[in-house]
This record gives sequence, C-alpha cells and structure tokens, in this order.
Amino acid sequence: MARAPLNADAFDRSEYDRADQHFKLAEQKLPRPAVEALAREVVKRLAFRVPHGDRKEDLPTQSEIDLLCAALLSADHDAADRIILAARRDGVDVEAIYLSYVAGAARSLGTMWDEDRISFVDVTLASGRLYRIIRGLRHIVAASLTDGRDERPALFALVPGEDHTLGIEMATDLFRREGWDVDMSVGLTHDQLLHQSEERNYRAVVLVAHSDRMIEPLARLILALRITQPLSNIVVAGNVLIHFPDIIHLVGADAVMEDIETAAATLRAVLDENTP
Repeated sequence: MARAPLNADAFDRSEYDRADQHFKLAEQKLPRPAVEALAREVVKRLAFRVPHGDRKEDLPTQSEIDLLCAALLSADHDAADRIILAARRDGVDVEAIYLSYVAGAARSLGTMWDEDRISFVDVTLASGRLYRIIRGLRHIVAASLTDGRDERPALFALVPGEDHTLGIEMATDLFRREGWDVDMSVGLTHDQLLHQSEERNYRAVVLVAHSDRMIEPLARLILALRITQPLSNIVVAGNVLIHFPDIIHLVGADAVMEDIETAAATLRAVLDENTP
C-alpha cells in the first residue's frame, strides 16, 4: 500500500493510492517507450492547463514552482504532497493549486526534460507523483473542468490504432435499442478523441480494443482521460481482455465489459456504484 499523507478533507485518498499503484505497475509491466509516453502524457495534459480568474495572491511565484519541482524529483516520497497541503492550509484555492502549481510544475518539468536537464527516470518519478496528486483532487477540480459541458451517459470509443469496428458498432447499436442515449467514436487519433470527449461530460467511457499491441495506446488514453474527465468511469472491452487478465490494474480502468450479452448490465452496475 502506498503511503498517503494527504488530508482526507482535501483529497480523495482512495483514488490517490490507486493512481500511485497504477503508475508503478505500468512502470514494471510496460516497455520503456510506453512508460515514457505515459510520462509525456501527464506532462502534456497538465502543462496546458492555464489559470483563469484566480486571485493574484493565490498564484505561485517561480521560486515556489521550482520548489515543487524539486520536491517531485526528490528521494522524499511525500515532499510534493506536503507542499500542496501547505498551500491548502494557507487558503490557496484548489483550482489555483491545480491550474497554477501543478500545471506550472508540469511545464517546468517538460522544459527540463526537453533540455536534457533531467533523465527519463526523473521525469517518470515526477509525473507519477503529479498524477496521483491530481487524481486525489479529482472531485474538487472536476467542476472547473466540466463546467458548461452537456452530461451524457456514455461514450463508446475505439482505441486509436484499432481497426476492428464491428464489435463497437454492435455494442453501440445494442445500447441504443435498449434506450441508452450514447455516443460512438471510431477512427479518431488520440488527440482528436480527447478533444471530442472534452466537449461533453461522460459518466462512463467504454474503450474498445482487440489486439495485444493496443495495450500501450489504451494505457496512454486512459491516463489522459483521467486528467480531462476526472469523474468518468473508464470501462475496457474487446479481445484485449483475453491477452491481459490483469488489465484493470495495468491500465487503471474501473471495470471490464466481458461480452455483449452482459454489457448493459455491466455498465449499469458501474454507473450505479459510482453515483453519489
């Protein structure tokens, strides 16, 4: 079990631990290029979050950003957590922490990585720590991310690079015939799919993949969705389940959809379980 010193009133402790364990398992099980892609995804998705309307006194100085980066790169497992907690105790708005402290640190890490001032190992460590922090903040920052979006029950999406469309078409048709108002996405790139998903607030995102080679793009996509759709339930479906029995833990999903016959019941159970 990961150590989790974050205050339960400020952070989702369970999701914090889960994100920490997921990132570490991916480091152990996936090849280095895939792990590097995950680290870059965290940095990229967080770095482009910019503050809007935050109180000037809540915005960190560059020295505070540098201190957070140093903590993320340090041997102290909990150093970055303590900085975030200190900001919270000082009354800094949570959105400012997410959009200014965390995003600022991501931008600095990206620059240091591009300039070869930090190693792959360094940035992977720091990215994993940033990821668990923002997952711990998910309920608090969700409102600012999803404000103004239409809420939809589910998005069925083919993982970019996958070309077997029959299964997802059948599943979408089945759900629609049973009265579900769901969206379907096929043939989009990674960035296009994320852009489409950010236009709506989906209670669930069902990702369909079949080949074992899709595990890397699937893991990267789920990581990105966890940042851009913080409260969505992520469900994995398709023949990829046969190749990876531990896929829920490996890619950080919430559930799997094992077959078409039980698909509707599975999704209904996922949504019911995670309804406040």
